[in-house]
Amino acid sequence: MAKQGKELRTKENTFYLFSWLIYAVITFFALLNHEPNRDEAQVWLIVRDLDICSIYYELSAMGHPGLWYFILLPFAKAGFPYITMLILHWIIGIAAAAILLSRGNITPSLKIIFLFSYYMLFEYMVPARNYSLTILLLFIIGATYESRFSNPVRYALLIVALYNTNTHSFGAASGLLLIYIIEAYKEKKLLLVKNAIFIMIAGMCSFIFQLWPSLFEVSRNVTIKSTLIPAFNFNDFWVIVTGIQNAFLPVSSQYEEIKVALFFTLFFIVFLITLTQKKSIFLFMIISSGWLFYLFTTKLSGSWRHEGLLLIFILFSIWISTYYKKSEVYLFSNYFPRIKLTNLELSFNFFLTVCLAVNIIFGFKSILKEYRFSYSGAEEAARFIQDNHFDNAEIACYRSWRATALAPYLPKNKFWLIDRNEFGTYYKLDSTYYKYGDALTEEEVITKIKNKYPQKSILIFNEKLLRATNQAFHSKLLFENKRVIWGSDDERYYIYSIEFNTDSLTH
Repeated sequence: MAKQGKELRTKENTFYLFSWLIYAVITFFALLNHEPNRDEAQVWLIVRDLDICSIYYELSAMGHPGLWYFILLPFAKAGFPYITMLILHWIIGIAAAAILLSRGNITPSLKIIFLFSYYMLFEYMVPARNYSLTILLLFIIGATYESRFSNPVRYALLIVALYNTNTHSFGAASGLLLIYIIEAYKEKKLLLVKNAIFIMIAGMCSFIFQLWPSLFEVSRNVTIKSTLIPAFNFNDFWVIVTGIQNAFLPVSSQYEEIKVALFFTLFFIVFLITLTQKKSIFLFMIISSGWLFYLFTTKLSGSWRHEGLLLIFILFSIWISTYYKKSEVYLFSNYFPRIKLTNLELSFNFFLTVCLAVNIIFGFKSILKEYRFSYSGAEEAARFIQDNHFDNAEIACYRSWRATALAPYLPKNKFWLIDRNEFGTYYKLDSTYYKYGDALTEEEVITKIKNKYPQKSILIFNEKLLRATNQAFHSKLLFENKRVIWGSDDERYYIYSIEFNTDSLTH
């Protein structure tokens, strides 16, 4: 019997290893075909071009703490190529996958389906953003959760790191901190783990310190929205229920419908009800998801990369729930006897499995798109500039916040950001950005270029010039993206040579 169990485990481990290798190869292939967009470029440019104090100042503007920035910093400062960022991100992703397969306390079928679903195969694996750090840290926490009291310092350091991944993980880190304190108190271990608790609270304070004033102050126009309290209107309700829907099954906004979103929300509520048997997990899920919904309604309504974190929190909750016994007394016990809760749990698990299975299609379609098309037009445009020996020239850019996606490829170029009237490489989320970033007319753009470069200039633009030639200036279209842009479709570039007729344009 023991021999059969050992053989079964060996076969299971072999299958996991084989699955992990396939996952690593597919995602590395996608990495090699990925063109980073401006959001990915932003972090690399900030750590490449700024000193530590300036980086800290930008953290508040960008709205995320600095772990991802400081992972990239030594490589960017040392002059490593831009692809280094993608490779580091890929290593984080395959490490998370390895922990999930080898240590994850969820069913084998759910592991595999989840691994090859959209979020794990593409969204959190190919675009190089800080959200993959959340997944890696939660999986490490899940794998070591049973020893959180026997090795409290290690657990505390993991929570500190989680606090420093991104703003959306603040709720998850805080939820884990709170239930740790409650459980330590109930088990009379507060004195034994007090140092660990202080370390975790220090991690929370570091999050607040890095992001002040963007959390509570709106004078810098740091975020899309600028409220501290949700409006509690239909729009807030809409972004929450569609966010829940997209966590399970990401769909484009034109296909979002309130009835469908409510259907997915119902199953999320079912999941919460099943968690009432394990109060710590229920509390974690309420805090982590509640924080996400708060951000969606007060700061930024969210896109798939933000909404998908709800799915990650759900999987993590299922994982660590295996370390808890079901409570004899639980919420809604008068309405949901144990047998009904078991049926609800089975229904939700079936629903989740179906959603993730459908997500596999979306994941592989995204990988195929990476191969056939361009995620961003930045790399193609930068290659043209290099091939035509413009890579030492000063280049005028508008809209500069889109054009900065080219900057990592062109370290020798000086980019004159028209909307800011200054040279720069990365975009700044401040009042100038919100006032002029998308507001200048074509005539105003041309006037600003002539004021800076009275004779001629190279211009990177995001649309074709309506007045390609007139008495004031002559333009020649040198380049436009030929490949289909499927990811950041507003990162399509037109490169012009602009020559001015002296004194023909009024300043």
